[in-house]
Amino acid sequence: MAFSCLGVLVLLFLAALGICRAQSNEGNEFFLVFLENYKRDFTCSVFVTTPEDNPVSFTISSQFTDFYEEGVAMPGQVVSYIFNRSFALLTTTERGKAIIVKAEGDHKLVVYGANEDLHTTDAFLALPPARFESQTYKYITAMATPFLKYHSLIGMVASENNTVLSITPNTDTTIGSTFSTAGSTTQIMLQKYETLLIRQKGDLTGTRVVSDKPISFITGHRCTNVPHVPPKIGHCDHLVEQIPPVQNWGKRFATVPLKTRQAYDRFKVVAGEDFTTVQIECTQSDGQSGYSASFILQEGGFKDIDIPSTDYCWIEGDKRIILLQFSVGQEVDGVL
Repeated sequence: MAFSCLGVLVLLFLAALGICRAQSNEGNEFFLVFLENYKRDFTCSVFVTTPEDNPVSFTISSQFTDFYEEGVAMPGQVVSYIFNRSFALLTTTERGKAIIVKAEGDHKLVVYGANEDLHTTDAFLALPPARFESQTYKYITAMATPFLKYHSLIGMVASENNTVLSITPNTDTTIGSTFSTAGSTTQIMLQKYETLLIRQKGDLTGTRVVSDKPISFITGHRCTNVPHVPPKIGHCDHLVEQIPPVQNWGKRFATVPLKTRQAYDRFKVVAGEDFTTVQIECTQSDGQSGYSASFILQEGGFKDIDIPSTDYCWIEGDKRIILLQFSVGQEVDGVL
């Protein structure tokens, strides 16, 4: 099969210009899970470094094969580990596919994951478990609208024992071994390091997971196109991103166009609460007024927006939102 380059950079804006409880990507312990890629021979890579001025010892492990190694993260350097596809979360009944990275003592690490294959690679910034005084953690799925031939994916990892997940899908799907209709709530309990996969054709954006303990929440696609509707842009690629809890979403976002692109960037706004008003005001690179819009979203509701590559934008919600930016396929403007 011949492939052209579909840009699959997914930018997740976590900071809301200082007005939200922005979650740091520096942490002591990380719970990663890898999702299925388009091809069958992909690899799963973990990259570890430290923001500290001195070396930090750490361990990396997986219960899947009793894998365990000790490592040292040096300032300004990256340690990498490569796992084969068997470490990825491939079926809805697998429970032991987490990869755990833990620093010694109270030291800090920065961790990335990459799902790599020829022509279809994406990476994500790993986030340590967020912890709040409240014992309720709400996660809402945010992902690109999919090419319906392949599955949308949600992967979760429990950070503590007896973690109760209340899952409300936006479409009929199977959760574990239970068939759940759209809008109904299914409860599942996970133990520490256990994983759960939701795998469904269609857009899972808006699926809500309420947990009584922190989890890692990773969403993506086996393969999708951006844009996904006619005129569809070939060819599809794997997309993945870790999504923070709604409590760490923001309200104000400043965006810039992706360098060298000449047509537009695709943005997706997802609301964390009902009756969220979103305002978009853009300025073109020549100083003229650009794209503008205003709309209201309910919890889990979303809007896909194509903003010209000339526009620099201010996007603001009166309640918490998350904003994703996608690089469109090469065929849109001929830019690699």
